[in-house]
Amino acid sequence: MATFKMQPSKLEETLLKIEEFLQEADETSKYKIMFICEELLTNLVRHADYEGRIPDITFSIEAKDNNAFELQCKDNAKAFDILEHKDPDLDVAIDDREPGGLGIYLLKKYTKKMEYLYEKGFNILRMSL
Repeated sequence: MATFKMQPSKLEETLLKIEEFLQEADETSKYKIMFICEELLTNLVRHADYEGRIPDITFSIEAKDNNAFELQCKDNAKAFDILEHKDPDLDVAIDDREPGGLGIYLLKKYTKKMEYLYEKGFNILRMSL
C-alpha cells in the first residue's frame, strides 16, 4: 500500500510518484489508475472549495494483485459527493453539450465499485478496480 500526501502546488510531482508506484501493474490498470488520479487530484486543485482551510489531500493505493486495486481519495474541501454528479448526455452533439463532467463520467466507468462519505470534515471516496 502506498499513500501520497499532496499539496496543490505539487500535483505533477505527486502524479509522477503514483506512476512510479504502479510500475509493476499491468498497462490497463496503470492507465485507469493514472486517469482516476489525474482527474480527481486536478479537480481538487482547480475546483474544490476549501472554505479558507489549508488543503489536506491524501490519495492511497493498495494493490490486491497486479490487476486489482483499492483506491482512496481523502480531502478537506467542502462536501462534494461525486456519485451524485450528473452524467453528461452523450447523445447530444458535443457542441450542444454542457461543458464538464466527462472526466467524472469516465472515472465512474473505470471503477467496479465506488463509495463516498463525508466524515469529520473530510470527503472520502473509495474505489475498487
